[in-house]
Amino acid sequence: MIRKCFAKINLTLDSLYKRSDGYHEIDTIMVRIGLFDELEIKANDSGDFNYSSNLNSICSVEDNLVYKVWDILKDKTNNPGVDVYLKKNIPLAAGLAGGSTDAAEMIKGLNELWQLNLSKKEMMDIGASIGADIPFFFEDSPSRARGIGEIIDPFKNTLDMKILLVNDGTEISSAEIYKRLDDYGHVENDLIIEKLKNGDHSAIFYFENVMEDVATDLFPHLLDIKSDFLDNNAEVCLISGSGASIFGIFMDDEILENAYIDMKDKYEFVKKVELIWQILEYLILVWVD
Repeated sequence: MIRKCFAKINLTLDSLYKRSDGYHEIDTIMVRIGLFDELEIKANDSGDFNYSSNLNSICSVEDNLVYKVWDILKDKTNNPGVDVYLKKNIPLAAGLAGGSTDAAEMIKGLNELWQLNLSKKEMMDIGASIGADIPFFFEDSPSRARGIGEIIDPFKNTLDMKILLVNDGTEISSAEIYKRLDDYGHVENDLIIEKLKNGDHSAIFYFENVMEDVATDLFPHLLDIKSDFLDNNAEVCLISGSGASIFGIFMDDEILENAYIDMKDKYEFVKKVELIWQILEYLILVWVD
């Protein structure tokens, strides 16, 4: 089987306080986007985990989240042997949760391949034991995530937003950002979600990522990319997660296209991406018609 592992962006990201366990309590709104890795999973008779990728230098196999999923689930089947090939398309260490989405699809894939009959909650709990972002990828809808990211509340958005995503190759450690992060607790996520539900365009002007100050202090050139977005008439632009990917929000197709043409040769990665719930709604409408 081949599974698509969709990336995410954070429309908002707030840090409320540092918990006694050392983690930050966060409050974020995340959406999946039409940028994905491809995860191929095939059963083998050896009982072993065989891994390959178009980027073999990501990390050791034992540190790979896809392997960690297999290691947790392997005792639930009589023949745990799998050959896994991961085609990485999502930039690394980029605030797009590439590793987390790969892990989520590995859980779903092994659940199907081995006929484990795990419920969505069981799969989400397994994901949360590996990484805080992983439970989000079991929801198709935009979601608010709280706790350390594992408490997920999906909602229906009706605002059409057009996204241009840029990554210049800068890799940022989430741990380094969190270490330097002050707590805020001021992003108005309740208000933003209500506006998104109602299709209220003004919602985008409340989007905020409190990690941006830390990321741009460490990597000031990210501010130049943000300026480039605004010069190209993006209505809003934000760093996603801990960075370094930056996305611009547009409401007009022509303005989006002009921005893409101007920026596509300036940076390592520039891509127009659709929001996954908009793709799903389009497919549903086509099917109904």
